[in-house]
Amino acid sequence: MRRTFALLLVALAASGCMMPQTPTDKLMDAAYDHNTALRFGRMDIAREHVVASAREAWAQRHASWGGRVRVVDLELSDVRMKARDEAEVRVRVEWQRIDEAELRTTELVQKWRNASGWRVHAEECASGDTALLDRPADTAKPKAGSAKDDF
Repeated sequence: MRRTFALLLVALAASGCMMPQTPTDKLMDAAYDHNTALRFGRMDIAREHVVASAREAWAQRHASWGGRVRVVDLELSDVRMKARDEAEVRVRVEWQRIDEAELRTTELVQKWRNASGWRVHAEECASGDTALLDRPADTAKPKAGSAKDDF
């Protein structure tokens, strides 16, 4: 009888009884999905992880990705919860212009908010080559060493 009960417990545990995801787990999934889509030029998928009101500006700033800019590598380097529904994700991007051989590096800081799903609401260049994010023609040029945009 004990053996049957133990086998039943093992079967229940293996059948998918999993703990619910925490807000941090959900953020990590969203950030991974968003940045993996960016890495492979799937802007349609990446755009879904951006706050709806900011999608057009986000698309303008990433317009050269996959065209004039080739993303060689992209990795999440840090994830920090600022509050229960706010977080920062640091992303290291290695890239090059299509017509050059020079490998460039940029560290982006993405600001995420959770309002029925984690979404990027702002992004800025924290270090490296700030030319990675195109700026719309009607905005001022960024200061040397810094490009910031709240979309």
